[in-house]
Amino acid sequence: MNSKYTFSIAWLLFAFLATGCAFETEIPDAGPKDSGTGGDLPPKYPPPPYGTEYGDTVENFEVERVSCQGSTGSGRTWTLDEFLGSKAILITVHAGWCSICKQQATTMENDLSSFYDRGLNVILLLTEDPSGSTNRQKLLDYACEYRKKYGFSFPLAIDPNGAATGRYFDGVPLNMLLDREMSVRYKITGLIPDSKALEGNIEGLLNE
Repeated sequence: MNSKYTFSIAWLLFAFLATGCAFETEIPDAGPKDSGTGGDLPPKYPPPPYGTEYGDTVENFEVERVSCQGSTGSGRTWTLDEFLGSKAILITVHAGWCSICKQQATTMENDLSSFYDRGLNVILLLTEDPSGSTNRQKLLDYACEYRKKYGFSFPLAIDPNGAATGRYFDGVPLNMLLDREMSVRYKITGLIPDSKALEGNIEGLLNE
């Protein structure tokens, strides 16, 4: 072949490739970018049926979580699914007039603190203030007083008259321990017979 034609063909081929028009490879769609969760979907709350006894799944109830500005409390909607992914969840229900509740409150922080970094989440609910009132603002303010008095680092919430959680207890205090599937693994109302019973059940659940 004439070298003049050979040079022309080579030059044209080079120009064609340089423009990106030849041998173009289609890049497949990479899909949506990772949202920061490692590509995993957030956990979903277990479906019904729901119940109140040992082995039952607890309904995703709604209460008001308390924030304190001095002695004044404010609330925001809080649902149980905010604890999804926890190894163990302790729900404790107190009333302001309940002497047994106050007896338990004096030791809760120290008894439970060693479990926090191992996967235990705790929330304490107040249903009434010391006068038996279920007024929302009075309960919010009393929750701030309760937290300060007993030195709680875990969250408090209010559930006036047990509207959301009353089905789980027939007296206070209630202590109800849930596993990662939101199933009841331990539940007792009233005085705990053995002060180490609750901690022992938490220990067993965290070790599963």
